[in-house]
Amino acid sequence: MGAAKTVIKTVVVILGILLILGSFGALVAADEIDSRVSEDCEDTVGSIAEIVGADEEQCQDARDLRDNLRSAFLPLIISGVSLVLIPILPSFMNMKSE
Repeated sequence: MGAAKTVIKTVVVILGILLILGSFGALVAADEIDSRVSEDCEDTVGSIAEIVGADEEQCQDARDLRDNLRSAFLPLIISGVSLVLIPILPSFMNMKSE
């Protein structure tokens, strides 16, 4: 049973680390989308194309995706940190009591 418990803890910690990395990846992707929206949609030509509908709602879709990625950052980081800390904390508590 001890080996299975160690394997499960290791898998949970790895998943937590992946969630933390994914949260930062979402933030980087949101920043990249924001810079592209600034370049392509918020200049004069882009604004006119958006008003007349020539952009086929791509600018608004990009803004929505950027907002969704930014709003996903906090839940992902909290979940990742929780998954990393929950298996590790009992081990540290046992070391202090010994």
